[in-house]
Amino acid sequence: VLEQVFIDEKAEEALRFGLDIKPDQLDVIQHWISLRQRQCKWPAIAPWPGLSKEQLLRGISALSLAAHTDDPLLQLANAHHYNVNAVGRPSRSFADMHARRRLTLSKSRGARLKIGYLSSDLREHAVGFLTPQVYELHDRAKVEVFLYYCNTLPEDAMQRRIRSAGDHWCDIAGMTDEQAAERIVADGIDILVDLNGYTNGARTKMLSMRPAPVIVNWLGYPGTMASPYHDYLVADGFIIPESHEIYYSEKVLRLPCYQPNDRQRVIADSRPTRPDAKLPEDAVVFCCFNGVHKITPFTWRRWMSILRQVPKGVLWLLEGVETTNARLKQLMADHGIAPERLVFAPKMTNANHLARYPLADLFLDTSPYGAHTTSSDALWLGVPVLTLVGRSFASRVCGSLVTAAGLPELVVRDPGAYVAMAVDLGNHPDKLKALRVKLAAQRETCVLFDMKLLVARLEDLYAQMWSDFEAGTIPRPNLANLDIYNEIGIALDDPNIELLAVGDYQDRYRQKLIEFDNFSPLPPDARLWPPSQVRKYR
Repeated sequence: VLEQVFIDEKAEEALRFGLDIKPDQLDVIQHWISLRQRQCKWPAIAPWPGLSKEQLLRGISALSLAAHTDDPLLQLANAHHYNVNAVGRPSRSFADMHARRRLTLSKSRGARLKIGYLSSDLREHAVGFLTPQVYELHDRAKVEVFLYYCNTLPEDAMQRRIRSAGDHWCDIAGMTDEQAAERIVADGIDILVDLNGYTNGARTKMLSMRPAPVIVNWLGYPGTMASPYHDYLVADGFIIPESHEIYYSEKVLRLPCYQPNDRQRVIADSRPTRPDAKLPEDAVVFCCFNGVHKITPFTWRRWMSILRQVPKGVLWLLEGVETTNARLKQLMADHGIAPERLVFAPKMTNANHLARYPLADLFLDTSPYGAHTTSSDALWLGVPVLTLVGRSFASRVCGSLVTAAGLPELVVRDPGAYVAMAVDLGNHPDKLKALRVKLAAQRETCVLFDMKLLVARLEDLYAQMWSDFEAGTIPRPNLANLDIYNEIGIALDDPNIELLAVGDYQDRYRQKLIEFDNFSPLPPDARLWPPSQVRKYR
């Protein structure tokens, strides 16, 4: 209750009392870490007598882990750990029924595929703001669109638009998992797209019953599900290059750019001025409208270094709770930067929020969990985005979007290069202006905002998935040794090391795998074990 009404300090205290009483409550650990991240209390994972760092990391949520470290192997293993311990085995399964269906029924070349989209966020939410044109632009000669909504929030304008964009709308919030699965089976869904993943409101237990022959992980959750029943993951070549496929349990299929966008975004007619937003008229405005939970000590230090070297620079962030805002002001002062150079943007409706974007000069991305919807919003409204990419899914989405918008020069892979480029742009307004001109010139033609292309390619991927099903070649998720990878990743985690800057990342895991194998032989897992040159590590 305290968390929902943003009384964060008291909520954190109550959760800690709960963990003092019973330290193995995974859901309590999840919320405690998430609250510390939301308050910018660093290190967020702070053990105390009776609860170790290892115990905390075993309970961390997938989204909190994505903001904590750029470690895709630990994220894969953590997702599997959660799936086994929190989701578990289903009470029933429809898998055999789908297998019999494959032998007796197949789609003719001209038949429409029944595509189901499952989400608790078909409303005014990041997923809701991104996806309406997906449903609107689908070729009804190829697909029939079913929308399964699993939330109890009242209807809003975005939900009304989404609802009208599908062929069928079904509210499953009041159904049990078994009832919801039976409804999807009765609808004859061919491909079910999970737009939640491990996020709030997900119906993962229902998905474990396999209510459709093909289940897809896309968009709502930036990473692998590491489940036995998510067959495919939709990404793109930037987010998951072929060499990174070992970090995912699903078969990776790729769009030209992974993220859909709404070209009909509603933007308020009234455009604020800098004084309206309490921004200095003559400042270089560095903005970041990511949630403050994505800010890490490493990102903060980079931002402070940038402000020290750009005398007219100010940092414009979305406001948190009052105590968090005060904490960030103090952290700025601790770095020798005048606290008034930090300006908070109050929360407001999405249309009004979008209208203030052009007041910024440059969007500074966070790492390792970067900007997703906030990045494409900035790019649509003409604000260049500087991003530092790592190895993990959440750390590469922004790089994909910026590249697809036609500004690959703003994608860097080294923390020092990130600071240097921000400083250079901040001290040379002509360069920032040139980037804005380039961005505006490409907005109508760039891949990022080409929704007809995205939907057409998405339908091609659906056809490929269905062909795999008809041929009996649906991929089997690779879940081997993930308990071992989880142990290794937890042991290697160090809050003082920014993993994206570590060059021997895979070697660190291989060496630990050698140690495990020396104790008890490990089966091969088609990721890092066995290493191709075992002697090198022995």
